[in-house]
Amino acid sequence: MDNLKIEQYKLLLMEYLVEHHNITAPQAQLIIAKSTINKMLKSSPEFTMHYSIEDNADEIWNEYIGIPIEM
Repeated sequence: MDNLKIEQYKLLLMEYLVEHHNITAPQAQLIIAKSTINKMLKSSPEFTMHYSIEDNADEIWNEYIGIPIEM
């Protein structure tokens, strides 16, 4: 998996978080950067990216607000 595809995926995650959780793009980028999903994108991008943007963005948000990840 090339880095461009991973970065595009993160951009879509960021857009989803901004649109659905009323946060700024820099806030969304920080939340993504600190997330378990981000770590998973580095170690297993194919596995992580087979989940929808919506599912992964919701997992990132839940982790941010303190709800344990479900994967």
